[in-house]
Amino acid sequence: MTQRLITGGAINVDGAVLRYRCEGSGLPALVIGSAIYYPRVFSRQLRKSLRLIFMDVRHFAEVDNSLDPDRLSLDTYLDDIERVRAHLGLDRVVLIGHSHHGNLALEYAKRRPERVTHIVLIGSPPVDVHAIRKAAQLYWEVHASDERKTTLRQRQAEITDQTTREQAYVARYVADGPRYWYDASHDALALWQGVPLDMDIIEVFRDFFADGYELQWNPGQLAAPILVVMGEYDYAVPHTLWTEARKAQANLTFHLFERSGHTPPLEEPEDFDRVLIDWLKANSPEAI
Repeated sequence: MTQRLITGGAINVDGAVLRYRCEGSGLPALVIGSAIYYPRVFSRQLRKSLRLIFMDVRHFAEVDNSLDPDRLSLDTYLDDIERVRAHLGLDRVVLIGHSHHGNLALEYAKRRPERVTHIVLIGSPPVDVHAIRKAAQLYWEVHASDERKTTLRQRQAEITDQTTREQAYVARYVADGPRYWYDASHDALALWQGVPLDMDIIEVFRDFFADGYELQWNPGQLAAPILVVMGEYDYAVPHTLWTEARKAQANLTFHLFERSGHTPPLEEPEDFDRVLIDWLKANSPEAI
């Protein structure tokens, strides 16, 4: 199938408008999550090596009253990824997912391995929400400096009442910056400007990864190489969650960024680009 050179657009699906945005040139890489948030995360330089296709998912999309969150499932999200891929005429792609969007990337690859060349998981957890929270609290207590803990308390105390649940979600995320960023004073508000979000759908999405969830795959059925990228200063999804999980997989490469939190592509863009491109070259030298 021939790739269509489209720069952007949208697909209407069951009460939601899933936008997509295509930037750069080179190997096609589908970035799952948001066509507004994630273009702000990846460097301009990376667009010289990859054709980055950013796509919305349901909780970061424009939705209307006809969409019933309780009818959404993990399969709904995976079907959406397939719709965007097919709509753009992408035969095989690199899949990139940040945080729990990385879990979506891997689950899609398990379902359609023939459509995926590589998988990149950035700050993604291999375990369920309960295990994440437990590990995050321990990692924070042991490794966060007193100064960082003080900064968090101060920023949380400054949170003001918000009109909507969605505004409160963003305000809390920004205030919790010391848990997410190497620079404890980083203000992430600009990343969220113009991003639609729906708390009812976010809660349903979180339940996909509730008690008992485990990110696992059979290398015999999923041959695509996997790159796991984590930040040493990520106190929300600590890299220690991967200590045991990564040992069991032969097709997995793990890289820890020492001056990053939850979002290494934004915090250490030059090093992130180098690690990603070098890994892609090592696993498909003809593609880059």
